[in-house]
Amino acid sequence: MTIIKPVRGIFFDLGWTIFRPATGDWRITVKALEYINPQILWSIPQDKLNTVISKANEYVKNEIYKTENEELERYINYYKTIAEMLPEIDITYEQAEIIAYDRVYNDSNYVFFDNTKKTIRGLKEKYKIGVISDTDPSIKRVLKNAGIYDYFDTMTLSFELGETKPSLGMFRHALEAMNLPAIETVFIDDYEKNLDSASTLGIQSILILSRPNSDETTKHLNIKKFSDLLLYL
Repeated sequence: MTIIKPVRGIFFDLGWTIFRPATGDWRITVKALEYINPQILWSIPQDKLNTVISKANEYVKNEIYKTENEELERYINYYKTIAEMLPEIDITYEQAEIIAYDRVYNDSNYVFFDNTKKTIRGLKEKYKIGVISDTDPSIKRVLKNAGIYDYFDTMTLSFELGETKPSLGMFRHALEAMNLPAIETVFIDDYEKNLDSASTLGIQSILILSRPNSDETTKHLNIKKFSDLLLYL
């Protein structure tokens, strides 16, 4: 597959595109592993684990919120729910609060891929660039501390819209903010369903195979890492 030119705007996801979770899991952080024995966690029957995670996720469900304090409250409730419903992992409410605080305020939970800043800086010289991401308010701080926040022309963030991908509203917002025809834009994401949604609006879509066990697609262009994008533009 090839990219139709001219391209004037590039959107990309954040997680597993420009950075990854330090542990490979966004919720089971390094701090969480100080208190939770992963062997005990993964020995829990999958049906029970799914039920607990589903209940905990009610506290971090999609809605509009604006501050890191609100984000912290959501994650405190998330981890306290897990502590309550999974007594076998033996974490206290106090420990749940410590894990939540670290989840929100510890930038080292995000590991940027090699050449991320160099690639973004290079793209910024030729294109408008924007983000389309399901994320939390603290991500702005993380990007600022990484020295890349100011490169972005637009940001379409789930917590500001109260929507998540693959909602078409996310992609309509991004296109409106960038003020470019869809065919002159490209979107990079690690989930095919999100690319399928973007494509219905005419956005050219690229699957990044950065997550462990990612599967290639024949519907979209595939790249192995973010910097590979430069080979196709």
